[in-house]
Amino acid sequence: MNKLRSIMAYIATKYPHKSELSKARLTKLVYLADWFSALLDDKQMTDIEWMFNHYGPYVDDISTIANLDSEFSITPEKTLYGGDKYVISYSGASVDNELTERERTIIDTIIEKTKVMYFNDFINYVYSTYPVSSNERYSYIDLVSLAREYKAIKTANN
Repeated sequence: MNKLRSIMAYIATKYPHKSELSKARLTKLVYLADWFSALLDDKQMTDIEWMFNHYGPYVDDISTIANLDSEFSITPEKTLYGGDKYVISYSGASVDNELTERERTIIDTIIEKTKVMYFNDFINYVYSTYPVSSNERYSYIDLVSLAREYKAIKTANN
């Protein structure tokens, strides 16, 4: 089983507000897992090549896995404002043992930090991260290099 699928399944299992786990939120939670991992461990959890598109950090990989894997389901729903959202859920076996303790800790921390955020606050938080705030739209986001750059700036400013 690949790492991205395991991360997606873990988030879908652990995220406390199941009806809020849209494709957009799940994608950005995986981005945050990669970003935090780059900051803390100098590597991403996944092998995703993140793009900064008009909706922030994005890849098709998450939707592709959710669409092709029978243990994931995508349910179309309406947002409070009448827009479309696609909620992702996972019905498979536990994937806790497929992730390292460190990976689970990082993901748990991200879930804990963001679970209280309404969608717009969550998006603002993602947009405030250094890789998004320091790059141009429609560019590739090298999280490991940006984490090194960010830490160097922080160190120089202290």
